[in-house]
Amino acid sequence: MPRTEIKGRDLKGDPLHLLVEDGLILAVERSGDPGPCVLLPAMVDAHCHILPTGLDMAKPCLAECRSHADVLETVSAAAKLGEGWLHVTQYDQNRYAGQGHLDRWQLDSVSEGRPVLLRHANGHAGVANSAALEAAGITEHSLDPAGGEYVRGPDGKLTGVLLERANEAVTSSMPRPSLDQMVEAVARAQESMASLGIASATDMMTGRWDLEQEVAAYSKAASRPGSTRIRLYAQWSQVFGPRGIGAARFAELAQSLDEDRCKICGIKIFADGAIASATAAIHGEYLTRPSSGTLMYPRDRLQSMVVTAHDAGWPVAIHAIGDRAVDIVLDAFEATGEPGRHRLEHAMILSDAQIARIQADGCHVTMQPEFLLRFGEAYAAQLGPERSRRLKRVRSVLRAGIPLSLSSDRPIVPGDPWDGIEAATNRPVGFDPEENISLEEALGLYSAGGAQANGDRGGKFEPGTWADVLANPDGPGKGAPSQLWIGGVSVAGGSGAPRV
Repeated sequence: MPRTEIKGRDLKGDPLHLLVEDGLILAVERSGDPGPCVLLPAMVDAHCHILPTGLDMAKPCLAECRSHADVLETVSAAAKLGEGWLHVTQYDQNRYAGQGHLDRWQLDSVSEGRPVLLRHANGHAGVANSAALEAAGITEHSLDPAGGEYVRGPDGKLTGVLLERANEAVTSSMPRPSLDQMVEAVARAQESMASLGIASATDMMTGRWDLEQEVAAYSKAASRPGSTRIRLYAQWSQVFGPRGIGAARFAELAQSLDEDRCKICGIKIFADGAIASATAAIHGEYLTRPSSGTLMYPRDRLQSMVVTAHDAGWPVAIHAIGDRAVDIVLDAFEATGEPGRHRLEHAMILSDAQIARIQADGCHVTMQPEFLLRFGEAYAAQLGPERSRRLKRVRSVLRAGIPLSLSSDRPIVPGDPWDGIEAATNRPVGFDPEENISLEEALGLYSAGGAQANGDRGGKFEPGTWADVLANPDGPGKGAPSQLWIGGVSVAGGSGAPRV
């Protein structure tokens, strides 16, 4: 690629010129005339779900529904359009004031005999109709899986509501996409993310169907010129479990990839569930049900899993939303002797003592402030206003000097980085404003912070880093016209390549 120059200005309006060669920043100049655009390091979404995002783009969505009637009308219309499994996204009983969960019999009445699963917006629960339960082999005599629950009514019968691993038991019965369908879905998600200024994204649960096939799909999609860079965290069971591919084969897979375009970063483990479904593991109980949430593994088992991955040379990223889960995750990280090698994902409920402990351990934390925009009412309903107002303590974590990045967890939320930045800099009503951070800090956490989380050389304007650049003529902000370059190649927005 020939040497090119991208001319613009920084956030203060001062000149900022980037000399680019072979996809890398060769030099940074801060003299001369300011260019027409504000130049920012492109966004890095260090915790999302790329293949599921692309697949979801072709599924019915309940995000706008506000009642059971709305949901049933949407399901009825979708059920009439085809046959076989119907997977519907963005279900959330917390939006249906006073109505709670739907049940399987209500879904049966509108599903045209098709197996139907409504996936909860947080990804940790769902509601299945009778045909879906039957297809998954779940009967009134089925026992709850470890780390999950088939919710039953007062009469002891299955309601169709599925929590955590019970939900997975149904989703695993659905037909899996082919390799070509996976590649197309990943490409759809990449195109969507590029349109939002995201140059690099991390899939945080690779191996939902077939680890090797999914890695192949990601690699193929990422090899397309100008495509969003992809980073992968594989599910622990798909590598080290009884049916996993094993540490040696996993290492071979990693070595076979072009790490500039697609890289395996580590191993993913879930420690608990989510607040909106009352399955995040908390100290105390939820207001909506007499439960303190769900731990996916006993303390000793989780520690053994983390040590296994650590000893094989892999960083581990662990989903821990509740404060009770955070405690056992930190125990597991510390058991490796090198807790700073690992990542704590979400960390929504943190005490001052836990923040001090994370700081001492040195592990990276990834948070999703957009959750506050989308699930605020659910958090207040489940935890109460006083406890929920202190969720996502971004300022406190940053002040403690803890390595931090902001991300989306899409498709749990739409995933526009500017929504996350808005929530981090101007927390919604009901959330403690003392945890707000500045625009400059939020931009850094969504770029350099994400690159740091992935061990990448991006997110900054420095010689030797990737020339992943976002340019906004009117300054940064949601909806501002923008141009995205990945490796100095124009991929989205605007009208051409960098100025030569």
